[in-house]
Amino acid sequence: MKKLVLLVLTTLLLTFSGCSALDTAVKKRNLETQTKMSETIWLNPQFIGDKTIYVQIKNTSTSNISLEQDIKNILTGKGYRIVNTPNSANYWLQVNLLNVGKMDLKDSEAALTGLTGAGIGATIGAYNTGSANTAIGWGIAGGIAGVVADAMISDNYYTMITDILVSEKTPYKVANQAINATTQGTRGVNMTQSGNAGNMNKYQTRVVSTANKVNLKLQEAEPQLTAELLKVISNIF
Repeated sequence: MKKLVLLVLTTLLLTFSGCSALDTAVKKRNLETQTKMSETIWLNPQFIGDKTIYVQIKNTSTSNISLEQDIKNILTGKGYRIVNTPNSANYWLQVNLLNVGKMDLKDSEAALTGLTGAGIGATIGAYNTGSANTAIGWGIAGGIAGVVADAMISDNYYTMITDILVSEKTPYKVANQAINATTQGTRGVNMTQSGNAGNMNKYQTRVVSTANKVNLKLQEAEPQLTAELLKVISNIF
């Protein structure tokens, strides 16, 4: 009888202690992506007649993702002609892949998950045996089971951050002002300002794409994040 009770309690313990991990595994079994732009870029329809464009792509992240050829293919598919000199282009597209990396929300919640398992284990032990020592033992076992279950299930997020600058030639004079701030020691700030006149309107935005799935790996996330970014760039033009 005691062995049967022990078996039932053990089963309940493992079920409750791992329920958070199981819930995550079920809900996050499919890859989901989200993409947001900091600002919308509106190109003037009156200036679209000349579809020459200068493209500059940089990657200052630790990722080896290559975007240049894909971006150029998208632009040529939309009727744009890639030129090598900025002055002969009606548009400039400058893209910098700033960061690609893991943003693991589960790490910050791991301690809480383990404590939740311990609490459930302590409750079961105290209720069925009436012994404080036994309850503590069940609590430790529940905590270990919760940690082990969560170690096998990781709710992973990967994020791609990209800065985009689009310049558009206009028949009008455009005044540009640049203000730079450099720090002096720990408290001082040195401000410098410069200005010039040109014929290019400039539009800047930041694109943030996230991919989420249980036990997601970077190799699986990168193609999806890249596709999201390329879709954004395509829709700008």
